[in-house]
Amino acid sequence: MTNNSDPELLAFAGDLIEKRGGLIERLPDRLLAVLPSDLAGTLALSEEVILGTDATSLLYGSPFLDRLVALATSEVPMVYGQIEVPYLKKAGFEELLGKDLRFADGQVRVSARAEARTTYMILTCRYVALSDERKEGLLQIGVHEGTGAVISSLDRVWQEFQPQFFPAGKVPPHFPVRLDSAIASAMASARTGIEKELSDFLTSMQRRLQRDVTNTREYYEALKAEMAASLSHPNLTEAQRQEREEKLAALPAELARKVEDLRQKYRVEVTITACAALRLLVNIAQISLAIRYRKGERTLRVIWNPLTRRLDPLVCERCRQTITRIHPVTRDKDIELVCTQCAQKR
Repeated sequence: MTNNSDPELLAFAGDLIEKRGGLIERLPDRLLAVLPSDLAGTLALSEEVILGTDATSLLYGSPFLDRLVALATSEVPMVYGQIEVPYLKKAGFEELLGKDLRFADGQVRVSARAEARTTYMILTCRYVALSDERKEGLLQIGVHEGTGAVISSLDRVWQEFQPQFFPAGKVPPHFPVRLDSAIASAMASARTGIEKELSDFLTSMQRRLQRDVTNTREYYEALKAEMAASLSHPNLTEAQRQEREEKLAALPAELARKVEDLRQKYRVEVTITACAALRLLVNIAQISLAIRYRKGERTLRVIWNPLTRRLDPLVCERCRQTITRIHPVTRDKDIELVCTQCAQKR
């Protein structure tokens, strides 16, 4: 091994480049690499390159390693699995309509039940809060991949089962390709959850800010009083008096600058990033509901989730927020299912 390479980092670099379509020949202390043009551009390298030299050092803290790490973390790693449940509920869904899903108006009845499979995602988000101190952590959010509905407790209860994980290249086609709505919903829920996680931290920063601002104001009030009293000293020359009056007049602006500096010091900046996703194929009971509202009728499919043992929540058909209290409203002779806030806007 030379001073330009670490064995573990050499292995990491080789595996990553091969995964991204490059060709690698492994030597004891370096790698000979042939890179696709797009990968070469991303790593700022030529398409044929030796890794582990002075220019491509594979040591902790090297700029080239930083580029490799950025490449490795640019996409959220995903793991695919399947949960086979021993039992699917067959009856009693009417009771759950008043418990798990509550319709504010209209007539709702269960019209059919069927067994099916659907997919869920457990998205792991990392947050970093920076201020005068630093706080970071992880938060997991469970969502239904098809609707984007946030499933509370799913991030915990799935661990009670024994998922079977699919190897690379053996993932079944049941998983949706587009995950925009599911990820957007999960990230929005993560922001709310992280605000709760950081409540003590934010309170602490606000308390320290108020303490330092109070101390700074008291200091300048005392300084102002001292400078004002010094103006009556009999031995002051006119030039000295004028200088002290100018400093006294400048105190409010100086105090304002100090207070603003303190506000910047204790300002909290929070960064949230998705860092991993577990996608699960799950057997579920699919329930068909017949809805009547005013003169309209509609059929709705809802899911009894065997992992949470509850009906999954819905999403508002206007704002896409997760809801358990549903308001039917009429729109162009159709029935629309919305949240309380959207129902009040009609």
